[in-house]
Amino acid sequence: MAVDKATKEQDELELYQIDDKAIVPFFQKHLEELREFIRNHQQRDHLCLLVLLKQFIRTYRMPFNMQRYMDVQRTFIQRSLHDKIQDRQLAVSHWIQEFAGRHRNRMIQLQCLYLDRVKEQLLPEIERMLENRIDHLQDKLSENPANDDPSSPK
Repeated sequence: MAVDKATKEQDELELYQIDDKAIVPFFQKHLEELREFIRNHQQRDHLCLLVLLKQFIRTYRMPFNMQRYMDVQRTFIQRSLHDKIQDRQLAVSHWIQEFAGRHRNRMIQLQCLYLDRVKEQLLPEIERMLENRIDHLQDKLSENPANDDPSSPK
């Protein structure tokens, strides 16, 4: 499918609207889910971390920054409804039914594209977070050996 020049320019503009400062906190907030997702997929698929991060984003369909996502969505709604002010609530409801899914899909895709842009800085940081979490869990287990004993009451 060919992409026209206007679409490429729009993508480029929207890529710069992604909140850089929200990416690492996003993955920190979802570190357990990310760790589990990586563990499940890496064993089976042997994919690199960047591809796994993109798959995680596509699977869970979560914006890096929900507030910014909602602001952008509100702007899209306002642009779409500019001529339909008479019944605003009905028009917003219609817009959500008609376009919200496509809007979220587009934002998720843009986030994945953006990861390519920031991968040199992002991947080492994510790897450190994952390693620190694994080290932390191993330290916890070694401090409390009763957790390893299947006969001990839980």
